[in-house]
Amino acid sequence: MPLSIRLAWLALGLVGCAGLLAVLKPSLFAIVARQSSQWVDSDKIFAQLDRQVDVDKYVLPYSRALGVAVLIAVALLARLLMW
Repeated sequence: MPLSIRLAWLALGLVGCAGLLAVLKPSLFAIVARQSSQWVDSDKIFAQLDRQVDVDKYVLPYSRALGVAVLIAVALLARLLMW
């Protein structure tokens, strides 16, 4: 199996886990979302481009619906990879 296909399966697996987490445990998904937003830090060079956009307020209220959408997308992409 080519490396690109293996990486695609790995990416689908990770995205599927995130979708499953959003569906089954939205509170834990919110914690992970808050923690992961702290990992990204830009230098002072990019200070003008570094505007805080609070995506959490748009995503977290709909985490279950978005989780289901992600799982459907993962299933469709997995089917395409198997084809």
